[in-house]
Amino acid sequence: MALPQSKETERTVFLRDIVHATASQDVMGWPKPTEEDLALFGRIIQFYCGIDFALRYTLDVMDRGGMLASPWAGKTAKLNMYKTAQALRSSPIWNEGHRFAFDAIEEHRRVRNLVAHFVARRFVSEDAYIFVTMSAADFEQVYGVQPDADNMLFGVTDAAQMRGIIPELQALASWCSKLPGDLSGAKIR
Repeated sequence: MALPQSKETERTVFLRDIVHATASQDVMGWPKPTEEDLALFGRIIQFYCGIDFALRYTLDVMDRGGMLASPWAGKTAKLNMYKTAQALRSSPIWNEGHRFAFDAIEEHRRVRNLVAHFVARRFVSEDAYIFVTMSAADFEQVYGVQPDADNMLFGVTDAAQMRGIIPELQALASWCSKLPGDLSGAKIR
């Protein structure tokens, strides 16, 4: 598979074919991520730390301001990120632009989960990664499908595609950091 929820491309099919033609134990012997790769993965994870902090803070401000309805009101401190995102998105105070951004954050969260929960290896002769897991639950969370139990649980992505997510995450992190301040202006719509 390519990056989560991606459109299948000739490139990802090509990369997957390389993996399928290689024994599993050989794939795990492929090169580990470089220092540059690890810095990229760390940036993605850290962007999400900031995004998640801003989203939780925004939800807390909304709760204290009486802007949350049942079932979320009074429970913000105990919500995981999935429920935090649901609570934020379900609020009628947001316009379609806000909802679009919330959706983009959740879509890209799959990439964060990929780099944070899967073992990464570099392709030997391609500027690409394979991400491997033994957890069917993690695989399903990232890719949105249950894996075939008889296959190695993996996804592939071109390194340039992975690097290309950074500007969008920067924009989303910047946008999120302004949300609590937006709430002070009464109606957001």
